[in-house]
Amino acid sequence: MKKIISFVFVLFAAFALTACGGGEDVKTIAVIMPSADHGFLGESINHAEAATSTLATAAGYEYTFLISDDVVQQSNQIDQVVADGVDVVVLWPHNGDELKSAAQTIVDAGIPLIVYDRLISDFNETAELLGDNVTIGEETGTYFNTYFASDLLAGKVQILEFKGDNSSVPTQRHDGFFSTADANFEVVQDWSTGWSKDTAQTQMETFLSGEQATVESIRAIFTHDAEVAAGVLAAIEGYDGAYTLNIELVSAVSASKELLSLFDHYEALGIDQVAFSFSPAMVVDAIQLGIDVLNGDTVSGQHLVATEMVDNTNFEAFMTGPVYTLRYSLED
Repeated sequence: MKKIISFVFVLFAAFALTACGGGEDVKTIAVIMPSADHGFLGESINHAEAATSTLATAAGYEYTFLISDDVVQQSNQIDQVVADGVDVVVLWPHNGDELKSAAQTIVDAGIPLIVYDRLISDFNETAELLGDNVTIGEETGTYFNTYFASDLLAGKVQILEFKGDNSSVPTQRHDGFFSTADANFEVVQDWSTGWSKDTAQTQMETFLSGEQATVESIRAIFTHDAEVAAGVLAAIEGYDGAYTLNIELVSAVSASKELLSLFDHYEALGIDQVAFSFSPAMVVDAIQLGIDVLNGDTVSGQHLVATEMVDNTNFEAFMTGPVYTLRYSLED
């Protein structure tokens, strides 16, 4: 069963990797996720680490918090927490399908498993929690339809697409977009960016050095991430070639401070933006599900975190709202 939820947790900063002991009968939650020191994932780690400490300690549980650089290291961490006999695992896979065998050892050991963000296909986890990626794609497509309504009546509208990686997240966003986007949208080229601003900027700069008619035909850019959008926008702003750029709209996911602070700047340059909220703080909801399991509550199904549309008309109001405020609460 799918459940649409919104997150309103208030976090208190508390940073430690493993809780102090509390006796043999004390239950333990293990949180396992990819590593990063910046960007969306870096923010997510900060929220996850703080929430794991705060929520587990408040409930009287022990905890283990682990990050990893790749699938192999993450698989080894799974083996370790299974051997340690933890009581629940919250897992953010590097790539769901590549971690499937390792994740199965958690299930086979009878340990409840909460999967976060990147799905494991055809898998029997206890529950999964993720952003509503399909809806994000659908609403982006609908927004594009409205924005280019008159142009679409006249014919084709050429766009570019900048994806994240090969996980379930970009697949859902891509499929959602093209389930609602008008058939007259034509993707001239697409890229996988690895969620990297620098990679996206380089890819866009290379594209802008291509054939003139193709470059000048592009009217909009569909990106899957705020950092990716920032890289694309930087490439557009920095372009000093002879072509006339006709890009009017750039979309993003995760309405970050970096991106929103430049909405007015790029609007003055003739580029509108739309972003759909996807906060790093929503990882807290997944950890709360793990705590709920330890509390004896029934936890199951797919939990989807609702998204909000943010564009040039409402971004200032969004930046005073609860989703944005919680996202940056750890900076205070």
